[in-house]
Order: sequence, then structure tokens, then C-alpha cells
Amino acid sequence: MYGRTAILSLRLFEKRLLSSGHRLFSQPSSATPPEKVPEQSTSRHVQTIEEYLEGTFKRDESKLPNVLQVLVAKVQYKFGKEQMDPELKVLLAQAATQLYFNCANHYSYSELCASFGLPDYFSSWYKLTMIHIWMVLLRLHVSLDVDSYKRLQNGLLAALWDDVDKRLAILTEEIGKPQARSGDVYAMHGLHLQTLLEYDEGFLSSDADLAAAIWRCLYISRDVDPVHVQRVIVYMRSTIAWLDTLDLEDILVQGVSSWKQLAPKAL
Repeated sequence: MYGRTAILSLRLFEKRLLSSGHRLFSQPSSATPPEKVPEQSTSRHVQTIEEYLEGTFKRDESKLPNVLQVLVAKVQYKFGKEQMDPELKVLLAQAATQLYFNCANHYSYSELCASFGLPDYFSSWYKLTMIHIWMVLLRLHVSLDVDSYKRLQNGLLAALWDDVDKRLAILTEEIGKPQARSGDVYAMHGLHLQTLLEYDEGFLSSDADLAAAIWRCLYISRDVDPVHVQRVIVYMRSTIAWLDTLDLEDILVQGVSSWKQLAPKAL
């Protein structure tokens, strides 16, 4: 599996070099250079996430109801003209599955619950997993174009909800009664959107704003020891600093096999 994925990753890397104007091999020189003909670029512009957001904010507000806006967006996503390379789609699908597995299983759940003052509940696993998903997406959004990022994000979140359903089914079978009502699952969906948005805002603002986001998303606005919140802040920022040291190709091909923290530099 890794052999196939590594080949796809190398091809992706090669295409990025070519689209950015680099040549993989130098052309041999000749005594009489041919007349230069202006080259016409056939490669389409690769839109960054920042360009996509800027265009979205400049767009006039739609007069359609929200329900119809969502329906139109889904139809455009499903039946719109596909411009992504098929091999790149395979690579992103495999990367999304691997990265979700890493986010859900490769952190020390028991140690983090003890350090952050969280009870050993299913909801604690879910919220800790969302933290690691957010950190991975934060790392990748600065390195991928908007189409690749959206596809990987959708694949990663689809894997999350599939796993949540399976884990709840196992708990229901073991305990003998349903472990989540429809309202609970609906609240989990809302929390995942809130988590991604609030952690982004807090991380890019200040520790005070990030602490407020953690209090709302991780502790659900309940009484909490400030020391625990501080530990979460340190864990988030130091882990993201470590993720920044990883190469994009390694993340997409190998995933994140362990979650390490980068110690702050001494002043």
C-alpha cells in the first residue's frame, strides 16, 4: 500500500514543481539557439484557501433560503465539472483515512484525560479527537490548494462520523441500551463545527481567546480548574509547532504516527 501511495505522492510533488515553473531536468544548450516563441501556459490557476475565502467574502449575499443554498452547494459539488487529477484524488482519500486513524487512536487518551481534568466518557474521546483533527487541518491548510484541502477535510470528517456511529453501536451492544439519542448526535455535529471555528479564532488571537474557546468547546462552559485549561493551551501550541516541522509529503503518505510536542525556546 505504501509503495503505491509513495508513487502517487512523488507524482504529486512533480506536478507541483512543474506548475510552479520549475524544470525537473535542464535542457541541453545548442550553438545556435532557436528563436524564442512566447509560450502559452495551459495549466489552470491553483486557487489558495486565502483566495477562495477572499472571493467568498466579496460575493453578494444570496437571497435564497439557507436550505436551498445548502442544496445548491451539494448539487454543484456532486455534479460539477471535475478538474482534479484522479491520482491526486486517490492520494487524498488514502491520506484522509490514515490521518483520521492517527487523530482518533494514536494520542494518549488516558494521560490527556488526567492532565486536562476530563472524565473517562465517550464525549471526552470525541472532544479530544476533534482537537487532533483541528490541529492536522490547521497544519495542512497552509500547504494545500483549496480543492485538495476541501476534499481531504471532507474525507477526514466523513471517516469521523462513520467511526462515531460504529463506536456508539459497540457501546450500545455492550451496555444493553442506546448510548446516544438523535438530539445527542445533532449536538455532536454542532460541536464539531463550533470546535473548528472557535479554535481557529482563538489560536490566531491570544491565549486568553484560546482559553475561552477551550472552555466552551472542551469543557462545555462548566466549572474547570484554570490549570487544566493552561495545559490544553500548551499542548495545542506545542503540538502544532511540532507538526509544522513535518514535511507535507510525509504527512500525506505516512500520516502522524505519534503526537509530539516542541518545547518552547528559552528566552
